[in-house]
Amino acid sequence: MLVRIYPVSAIPPSSPTSDDVTLPDISRFSSYKRLIRATAMVRLFIERLKQKQRDIPLQVAHMKDAEARWIRQSQKESFGDELNRLKRKQPLRKNSKLTKLDPETEDGILKARGRIGASTVTTHSNRPVILDGGHSFTRLLIDNGHRNAGHANNERVVNDLRQRFVIFRLRPTVRKIAKGCQFCRVYKATPRRPPKGDLPAERIDPGHRAFTYCGVDYFGPLTVTIGRRHEKRWCALFTCLTTRAVHLEIVPSLSTDSAIMALRRMAARRGWPRVIYSDNATNFRGADVELRDCYRKWIPELRNYCLQYETEWRFIPPGAPHMGGAWERLVRSVKAALSTTLKEKSPKEEVLQTLLTEAEYSINARPLTHVPVDYEEEEALTPNHFLMGSSTGLPRTGPCTEADRSTWRRSQAMADQFWRRWLREYLPTLIPRGQSRMEGPQLQPNDLVMIVDGTLPRNTWPRGIIVRVYPGPDGVVRAADVRTKGGVFRRPATKIAVLLRGEAAKSLRRGENVTDGLRHN
Repeated sequence: MLVRIYPVSAIPPSSPTSDDVTLPDISRFSSYKRLIRATAMVRLFIERLKQKQRDIPLQVAHMKDAEARWIRQSQKESFGDELNRLKRKQPLRKNSKLTKLDPETEDGILKARGRIGASTVTTHSNRPVILDGGHSFTRLLIDNGHRNAGHANNERVVNDLRQRFVIFRLRPTVRKIAKGCQFCRVYKATPRRPPKGDLPAERIDPGHRAFTYCGVDYFGPLTVTIGRRHEKRWCALFTCLTTRAVHLEIVPSLSTDSAIMALRRMAARRGWPRVIYSDNATNFRGADVELRDCYRKWIPELRNYCLQYETEWRFIPPGAPHMGGAWERLVRSVKAALSTTLKEKSPKEEVLQTLLTEAEYSINARPLTHVPVDYEEEEALTPNHFLMGSSTGLPRTGPCTEADRSTWRRSQAMADQFWRRWLREYLPTLIPRGQSRMEGPQLQPNDLVMIVDGTLPRNTWPRGIIVRVYPGPDGVVRAADVRTKGGVFRRPATKIAVLLRGEAAKSLRRGENVTDGLRHN
C-alpha cells in the first residue's frame, strides 16, 4: 500500500475513494462535537504513526477533514445510487428526490448547484451540502445546531442550518430533536391541568341544616390592643359547603386547645358537622409559617376530638390550595370586608370581634342566585335565608296553608321553600364545568416527573417516579404519590410535569438509549 506523506500545515481534503474504516461507531456518540473530535483524533493518531511524530497537535484542518469524512459517509449511505450515477455521468432517476436540486460532487461531497452560482456569497450558501434528515449524522448535526442556538425556537435552528445545508425533512427532524432534548424537557415542561372534577356530594346535598358539611381555614395574624400592649389574634373561618354560609371565630392563640375551643363554639351555635374539609399544613406559605407549624400539631388531636361527635375530618391533597377554593375565596371576601371597615391598625379585641361579626353578616347576605330587577319577583337567595329566614334577618313567613298556624310549621314551610329555590335556582349554576375534557395520556405509575415548586428555581425542582395515582369519580387523575430522593410526596396533577412516560422512563433507568435527545447536556 502506497503511503503519501504530507506536512502538517498542508493536510489535503480526504478523497472520496479513501478508506473510511477508521471512522468510529456513530451509535456510541450523543454529541456532534464529540463525534467530530473523536474522528479527528483517530485520523491524527494514524498520521502520527505514518510520520513517526508524536508531537503533532490537533488542528482545525483535522476537524474539517473529520467533518468532511462524515458528510461523505452519510451521503454514501443515504444517496448511494445518485452518487454512483453522477460518477458515471449518468442522469438521475426520475423518482429521485435530488432531481430538482441539480446536484454535483465536489471533493466527493454531494452539493446542490442551483441557479445562484454567479453570486458572490460564500461557497456554503451557493453550493449547500445535501443531507438526509433521517441519518444519524444529520440528527447529531441538527442537535448541535439546536444547542448552539441556545435551545431557541425551531425556526431559528432551521434558518441557521439552511445557510450551509439542504436537509430533507428538516423541520420534522428539528421538531423531533427539540422534543427529545432533555434540557428543553426540564426547562419547558409544564403540568397538564386536568378538567374540573365533579363536585363532591357534600356540595350538592340539599335538605340538611347549614354547616352539616363545612370547610375550615385559618387566616391572620390580626393585631389587637390590650391595655398598652399589642397581641396577635387569628380567625377561624367555617363555611357551609352546601348553603355557602360563613361563620367566623376569633382564635387567641395557635395552641391546640384554642383550636378545639373555636370548633366547640362553632358547633354549639351551628351544630356539629358530619364532614369537615380543610387544607393540608403544606398549603400554607410565606407569612403563614407559624400557622403551618401549629397546624401540623392540631390535626391529630382535632380529628380524634371530632370522632367523639361522629364528625369526619378530610383533607385536600398537599400543595393544592386551589382544591379548597370553597373557603379560600371567602377568606379573601372577609379580608376585603375588614379592609373597608377596620380604621385602626391595632383595634381593641372587642372592636375586632364586632367587625368580624358584621363581616360575617355582610358575607352571608351576598346573593347566590340571579338578582331580579322586577320588584314582583322574589329576592335572590342568600346564605342568610338558611340561617335567619331572610337575607336581612327581618321576619318573613313562607307559604303555608291557613290550617298551619303553629310556628314550627311556618319555619318548616320557609325552610322547604328555600331548599326548593336552592334546587331550582342555585344548583343549575353549578352544572357548567367551564373546561373541556382532557385529551392525551394521564399520569401513570412509573412516569418520570418533576414536582413544580414556585418558590424554587426550576433547575432545583425535585424529580421522581410516580408510584401511585388517585383518580377521581370520573376516572381523571388529579393527585399522585411521587417517590423522590427525599421520600414519597403526594402532589396534585397541576404540580406534576411529566418528563418521560412509563416505558421510556424504565428504559432510561436501565441505561438504554431511549432517544437521541434524552442525554445529559
